[in-house]
Amino acid sequence: MGDRPKTVLTKRMRKDDAEAFEAFVRRSPFAACQQTRAWAENAPQTGRQDYLYFLCREGAETIGAAVVRRSRLAPGAALATVQRGPVVAEASHLEPVLTALKAALREEGFSSLVVGPRAAEEMRLPFADALRSCGFAPLPPSAQSLHIATGKVPLAGPEEAIFGRFKQRGRRAIRKVETAGVSVREASEADMGACADLLADFHIRRPDYDVGGQLSLEGHRRLIAAEGGALLVAEQAGRIVGYHSFVRQGPAALWLAMVSDDDAKAPRSYALLWEGMKRARALGLSYYDLAGLSADGAENGRDQFKHAFAPEREELLPAHVTALRPLRHAIFFTARQGYRAWRKRRGKG
Repeated sequence: MGDRPKTVLTKRMRKDDAEAFEAFVRRSPFAACQQTRAWAENAPQTGRQDYLYFLCREGAETIGAAVVRRSRLAPGAALATVQRGPVVAEASHLEPVLTALKAALREEGFSSLVVGPRAAEEMRLPFADALRSCGFAPLPPSAQSLHIATGKVPLAGPEEAIFGRFKQRGRRAIRKVETAGVSVREASEADMGACADLLADFHIRRPDYDVGGQLSLEGHRRLIAAEGGALLVAEQAGRIVGYHSFVRQGPAALWLAMVSDDDAKAPRSYALLWEGMKRARALGLSYYDLAGLSADGAENGRDQFKHAFAPEREELLPAHVTALRPLRHAIFFTARQGYRAWRKRRGKG
């Protein structure tokens, strides 16, 4: 790779760095919405949690970029989390980028680093090798904050062909919703209050659902405005009964959120997802990423709904961790993981 890469780690990028960051992330085959400036600018920030930007260059060429979430664990101890990143242009760049990222974060006082580059299929092995060479180890399945398997629905061909590939129960549910008088359209500003009410009801029904670090409804709207995608609402008898959003992520449409007050007579989620796929196809996107399937392949609960669309299963690279300051990592990161596991056992997310 030649001379040691030059890096930038900052909370506020200069204009030229910001432009280089955005251009690099958008053209990378390993891009992810969590690694965009729009995500960092709209993610929740507190006194204990904020975001930094990392750029890695070899000469004039950008070879790596990352949105780094900083979580302050204790005085002198901070966790850096890079969800679905760092982003590189090719697998051979991952090792020098990781090495440079570790050095920059250690100098900034971080004690622990969690990364999870978005690599699937044949790229998982070279990415895993680079992580191992840089001293990272995979987090256990119970400690993974993002899904490590997903489903992809191809959008090639006419709508009739896409619809025909769905399982029978999926096709039947979509037709049932149509005959029940449910319509799906683009959301307007006037719909946001009803969508917020649906989301509040969902959290009452699912208090165990972990939304830590996730974007709000308004955050999703801003991310879609910056990156492309759609926020759709289902309407029945003049009332908003569900919403669904997706964002453009490279050649894919990535599921962001789905909330509805489904009932057996009109399962609105099916109509929302089908309309999302049609909108994504019209944007020229090649597949719809359902943003997660169960790691064990079971078809139950929400997975059963997703499997009705006959997705192609894809295994993803799990998140990996390394110690930047071993003693502080051993004390504070270990304590954090233990506390999170305790909360999960108690059903608190």
